[in-house]
Amino acid sequence: MRRRYGNMVLEAIRSLLRKPETLPSKEIERKIFTEESRGIPTLIADKCIGCSLCAMTCPSQAITMIPGGKRSIGGRVIEIKIPSFDYSKCIYCELCAQICKQNAIEIRKDQDPIIIMKNGESR
Repeated sequence: MRRRYGNMVLEAIRSLLRKPETLPSKEIERKIFTEESRGIPTLIADKCIGCSLCAMTCPSQAITMIPGGKRSIGGRVIEIKIPSFDYSKCIYCELCAQICKQNAIEIRKDQDPIIIMKNGESR
């Protein structure tokens, strides 16, 4: 019994002197988005011509075309629509960036991940 109690005390003292095995929450959040992670699709609005290929290709229907203003294309001023991403639906498959012939959708890995909360808010 004494030996068991002594081992418990010794293990408790060792635990107090060791580095914690759990990470603070901020360090965990930083490690969520690593080099192996898929990136976040981001629109480069100046390059977009509003062809809607990205929205038609998106398997999770996370892209909606919204009014993007007027632009001169081929000598004509036309109203274009640009993609808007719903990150709560996005599966980060990168098809939108692959299909875009204008390279208007960039997959960015330098941004923090977008975390969708249960109440619909994002951070």
